[in-house]
Amino acid sequence: MDRNFVMMALDERRVLQIIYAGGGPRTIQPHAIVRKADGTELLEAYQVTGGTEGEVEHGWRHFDLSRIDHVDLRGETFEPRRDFRPVSSESGVVVAQVRQAGPDAAVV
Repeated sequence: MDRNFVMMALDERRVLQIIYAGGGPRTIQPHAIVRKADGTELLEAYQVTGGTEGEVEHGWRHFDLSRIDHVDLRGETFEPRRDFRPVSSESGVVVAQVRQAGPDAAVV
C-alpha cells in the first residue's frame, strides 16, 4: 500500500477504494492518520460502502495502514463530516488530517 495515496486523498478530500486485510472492496472517506505510541498508524475514515459479513456497512472505522492491501484514489471528492473530531491523546497523535472545507463549501 502506498501511503502517499492516503496523504493525497487527505489533502484533496478524495474518496478511496481499499482492500483491507484480504477482504472485499470498501469505499471510504479518509479523515485522519493517527500514530499510536507503538508506531502503528491508523487511518480514521468514514466507510461509505463495503465491509465484512455481519458488519454495518456505513460508519466510522479505523484501518491499520499496514493491513491495507490495495488502495485506489477515486475521482470523487467529499466534504469533511460534521461529526469528525480529530483528537490527539495518550492513545495516539494525529499526524495528518483532511483539509477542511472552505467558507462557502457545504459540509455533509
